[in-house]
Amino acid sequence: MQKLTILKEARGVMTRFEPLTEEFISAQSEDGLTYSELSAVLSSYGLDIRKVVHDPTRQIFNTYYADYDQGKYATIFLQRQYIHDTGQAELRALTKYGGICPELAAGEWKSFYLKCVPMAMLIYDFQRRYRDIPREQVFSIWHDIYKRIDYANDMWPPEVLKYVFQYAPPTPLPRPDADGRITIYRGMGTQSLPPERAISWSSHPGNALWFANRSGQGTRIAVAHVKSEQIIAYFPGYSMENEVVVLPGTISDYGYEDMIPAAKETVPQILAPTLAEFQYYGKQARLLGYQEEALFQVHGLKHILRVLLLSLIYIHNAGDPLSEADRQILIYFSLLHDIGRTTDDRDDRHGEQSVVLTSKKGIRLRGIRLSRKEYRIAELVITHHCHDDITGVAAIMSEPGLSRKEKERVIHLYYICKDMDGLDRVRFNGLDYRMLRTAYAKRLPLVAGCLLEEDILAALDMEIPES
Repeated sequence: MQKLTILKEARGVMTRFEPLTEEFISAQSEDGLTYSELSAVLSSYGLDIRKVVHDPTRQIFNTYYADYDQGKYATIFLQRQYIHDTGQAELRALTKYGGICPELAAGEWKSFYLKCVPMAMLIYDFQRRYRDIPREQVFSIWHDIYKRIDYANDMWPPEVLKYVFQYAPPTPLPRPDADGRITIYRGMGTQSLPPERAISWSSHPGNALWFANRSGQGTRIAVAHVKSEQIIAYFPGYSMENEVVVLPGTISDYGYEDMIPAAKETVPQILAPTLAEFQYYGKQARLLGYQEEALFQVHGLKHILRVLLLSLIYIHNAGDPLSEADRQILIYFSLLHDIGRTTDDRDDRHGEQSVVLTSKKGIRLRGIRLSRKEYRIAELVITHHCHDDITGVAAIMSEPGLSRKEKERVIHLYYICKDMDGLDRVRFNGLDYRMLRTAYAKRLPLVAGCLLEEDILAALDMEIPES
């Protein structure tokens, strides 16, 4: 929770703007800074301590010099060392041009909000100044500010949004459904506003899932069906996050995807029965030659361990009546499906290469006891996991030596393995959960997202309480 608090305050805005007091400084300062001392330092730069505001509900980034009329803002940390040392540069910057902030004086609105106003004060300033911005610019300026803030803390006044949105330029629209309405998605976390008060949605569920998983505490994916006139703006494409802007209060026809929330009440319960096996097989994964992922690499040891953990979650929680051999095939797949991969690019042959390399090295996993036919089934699944479903299923159905019932079993395992591998695509915003094949896998995208925040290597060596 501490990590989430820091993110919320660093990427969010203040909700209260109270005058600075001696009592607040005394409570915040750890090195004896006093009100009179801070006042003297500010006065030396021609600044008035009465223009300092603070938010007592925030732990950090809670105090700012805020001269709204002149457009002068500065972050203040209530520590003597900061005020007399590194903070001097920020205070000095406010006086170098004398009077009003040059960007504000020149009406350079984009630069003013980007360079001169701290993140925590953006809504504070904009909501007092928005009618001064030319109408043809006001929506663009608002949207630039909105995109920078991750936690607006419900601080956008309805009258401001109504004014700004009426000057939004004409917008393209997402493709409508058969009934003429448009389906939009919203990823939600523990700090998210409810759908009826939300501004930002997405036309693609993958983008919504990414937003839900950003903090590792995704709670829900909301799905709404709207009329075209409810959409204020649409920014299609991957880089623009397929964002759909709506006026809060206009969304009523919505529901939620059936997903397990990444919450402390749910995740530990589904992880607990997996941990002993995760450590047993995960420690073997360390010895298989997988490298830990470096920057911009997505296939490596951590990916293998997450697929293993997701497979064990499926085994212990899906309610799927798998045989012991089926379970071992899932584990075998998890550890060896990428051992022949040599690139992070698309590679339709790495499944086959993984089977060849496993055989060439004579790899055998402790705890895996399969018959010759069952090993062949595991190899079939690994070989075709990197192919599209049609190709993979056709190859399985044409495999000699298997009865139709056995082939149906292999296809079921094939779908599970592809889903567990696919769920870890959340790590690079590459999962369209609608394409998952098994019912339980469709419930796991938020859990898969929270696994990205775990130190999965350290989990291999943690002490597990005896049952």
